[in-house]
Amino acid sequence: MEKNRLSKALNIILILGMLISLFLWYEHLSPSASKFCTFGQSFDCGIVNKSPYANIDGLSYLLTIDFSIPLPLIDISGINIFFDAVTSNAFLGFLTLLFIFLLNTKYKNKKFLWVSPEKNRRWMKGLLIFGVIYGFYLFLIQHFILKTYCIFCISLDAVLILSLILVLIRVKGKK
Repeated sequence: MEKNRLSKALNIILILGMLISLFLWYEHLSPSASKFCTFGQSFDCGIVNKSPYANIDGLSYLLTIDFSIPLPLIDISGINIFFDAVTSNAFLGFLTLLFIFLLNTKYKNKKFLWVSPEKNRRWMKGLLIFGVIYGFYLFLIQHFILKTYCIFCISLDAVLILSLILVLIRVKGKK
């Protein structure tokens, strides 16, 4: 696949991922869980999205509560709605995908914030590798602790994996 087609495919996938992230963010902040993506006990986005693991401080919850490690519980998201909104995994995922999208489009050949054009692909690859690893951690939370899955979360994981594959193909083809 030529570079331009790879870039367009990546953009489409990133936009899809951003839309999924925004939906998950909306679901996270809504007062009650939607029945839109509830399919029995095995697939319930509401349980996953309303759990303490749906925010970045869920790692603290896992270590302190689930693993009983004597650490202070960090509950930034519990301060107020603003902190709940900006620390949600869905919002942070949206920002990450938006950053990668901007690196892949508008700032392909220009400096963007602290990322020079020479390090553009490296940043994209690094962020996507981190996203895939963090998505796998969240999948393990769904499987072993919550014992239910969020179809949209799994779809977002697929977006991250596919995006990483496309970036790796572009990086390999560049050399």
